[in-house]
Amino acid sequence: MERIKCSVRDVRDDDRSMLVLLAEETLHPLADGSGHPELYRAADLLALLDRADVYVAEADGETAGFLAVEAEGDALTLRCVCVGPAYEARGVANQLVDWAEGLAIDRRLGRLTARVPEGDNPSLHLYRGHGFTTGPDPDSPGTLLVEKPLPVA
Repeated sequence: MERIKCSVRDVRDDDRSMLVLLAEETLHPLADGSGHPELYRAADLLALLDRADVYVAEADGETAGFLAVEAEGDALTLRCVCVGPAYEARGVANQLVDWAEGLAIDRRLGRLTARVPEGDNPSLHLYRGHGFTTGPDPDSPGTLLVEKPLPVA
């Protein structure tokens, strides 16, 4: 598939329903397909959208995906990277991770982190391609902690 260029912007109030729909189309089937439907709960997504910093990727005026992040100590944690089915394998997730890295550097945070279910090979491939290292998550069996140290000015 052809790679596309996205613009990334802050979430707006009128984006919420589109982001929920996008998550239903992508994250819910992924959780079901992995044999762990409990990993996706609409109520958890809504709570995340309320508390996290959320950014929307747009391509040609369409919502291509979104990113939800939270600061935790010296880290920016990627809570959700979601790309719409029409935009998969087109570089959107890479652009969102790059955006998060720039945001963390601007905030003078020392690392990026994310938690990924052990069998989520597409997500692990994405993060490893951005220089993240992988290890067990001591707080959550069956989950891996991926992290990337960042230069701090």
